[in-house]
Amino acid sequence: MQVLERYAGQTGPCAVCAKTITIPGEQGSATEPGFSRVSSRRSSEDNGGVALGTLIGILGGSVAFFSVIFLTTVLIFRVAIPAANQMRTDSLNRASLDKIERIVQALNTYHDLHGSYPPAYFTDENGQPTHSWRVMILPQLNRNDLYQQYNFNEPWNSPTNINVTTRMPDVYRSETDNTAGSTSTNFAAVIGKRTMFPHEKSTTRSQAIDDPETILMVVEVHGLGFDWTDPTANYDLDSPQGTMIIDNNRSSMTANKSMLTGNLGVMSEDTYHADDNTSITLLQSMATRSGSEDVGYEMDLFERP
Repeated sequence: MQVLERYAGQTGPCAVCAKTITIPGEQGSATEPGFSRVSSRRSSEDNGGVALGTLIGILGGSVAFFSVIFLTTVLIFRVAIPAANQMRTDSLNRASLDKIERIVQALNTYHDLHGSYPPAYFTDENGQPTHSWRVMILPQLNRNDLYQQYNFNEPWNSPTNINVTTRMPDVYRSETDNTAGSTSTNFAAVIGKRTMFPHEKSTTRSQAIDDPETILMVVEVHGLGFDWTDPTANYDLDSPQGTMIIDNNRSSMTANKSMLTGNLGVMSEDTYHADDNTSITLLQSMATRSGSEDVGYEMDLFERP
């Protein structure tokens, strides 16, 4: 029997037999499209949600990644590089102090052999400086070959002696001087009437009333640059520029800003590094041979690279 489609799915008495029947209908087909559309829409929404979460995760990971790179870079520039530079500076200072120790040892050996330290320079009959103490201790530095070639009857800058100048011993070369064939040294004796090097006069250990562990002999100052055979190149305590044995006044027009400035050696052959905080008074007191200044406790603050 045919029934109208609008009665599909309804239950009621049969018109023929009076039994309760249910009119068959295509409920699934009627509902599935709607279900399919809902499911499709939800699936689309779900896919959209996953994509957004993934994007947020990627962005968050990228931010974290670049943050780590940025912080690492900052640490490298603020910590690692300065630390590496300081390690290199300390290494150069140690090598420099080793050279100063050898120079002071040579001065003491010269004293043992000749009964006095060499003068800061020798002079001619007119009182003009002719030869440097650095030349006089060449044999004690195992460079007797250069000493033999040096002509003491000629000025230090004569053609013969300039030939010796061009062959500067390595012990006089600064650790920061990489110039090929350089004749420039930065190691200077501290000279002055009250020091162990009173200009053209010699001194003996017996003239040193102060403790040998506090008497300044040799300093390294990069503000100076001079031929190692130049007899006039020293740190003169009696001159205005010599009153600051090691120039640590950073605001001064003549301030020495080389990283190795401040290496020094005393009569006992001990070596120290005087940093920028070292007082000028302390260094001046150390330069005298008989000032009776009590400087030992201050020297305990010196650095040992």
